[in-house]
Amino acid sequence: MKLVLCIILMMTLMAAQPAKAYESAIIDIIQIGSAFATNLTVHEYGHAIVGSSVGAEGISVSFLSKRKNNLFLGYTSTSKIDDNAYPSFALGGEIGVNMSFEYALHRFRKEPTTYNKALMFFSGTDFLWYSVYAYYFNEDNQDSDPNILHRETGISKDAILAAAVTQSVLNSYRIYSGSDMVIPYMTFDKDAIGFHVKVSF
Repeated sequence: MKLVLCIILMMTLMAAQPAKAYESAIIDIIQIGSAFATNLTVHEYGHAIVGSSVGAEGISVSFLSKRKNNLFLGYTSTSKIDDNAYPSFALGGEIGVNMSFEYALHRFRKEPTTYNKALMFFSGTDFLWYSVYAYYFNEDNQDSDPNILHRETGISKDAILAAAVTQSVLNSYRIYSGSDMVIPYMTFDKDAIGFHVKVSF
């Protein structure tokens, strides 16, 4: 009986809403989904581009794949890479989404669409949510980027999380302030990776 009443109530509320509200909601859902897919694609191809630039060979990008009993929304692998360059390859996804964030922020300031807002959110918090997920909910998955960074560099999980939080906070500040006085960014080469904060005076 409760289920029937809930269905009747839901149908009554839906009928009371104008059709335009549904169209708008559907368009928003499509734009948010597109932004998520864009962020995921940029993340994976960020690995591929950075990997290629540090000498990785046999790079392969796949989506919705299962590796060692873990499901990956996206997975980029290489058949050959120098050990010193492996941290750069692991960080490549975040370097890619940093560029995606810059693009989304630029577009949002000109045209604040749902797509641009969603892309800013996904790309601006990618490093944070991925690190939290890897360290607190999926520690056994040694192929996740944050776990690779921790293992290959010896940087503590707390330090990596601190960098991820700092980046997300500064990205949020840039969105809400409209100012680019403080910009977080990452660097890489064949033998090193870095997290930096640029401050303009």
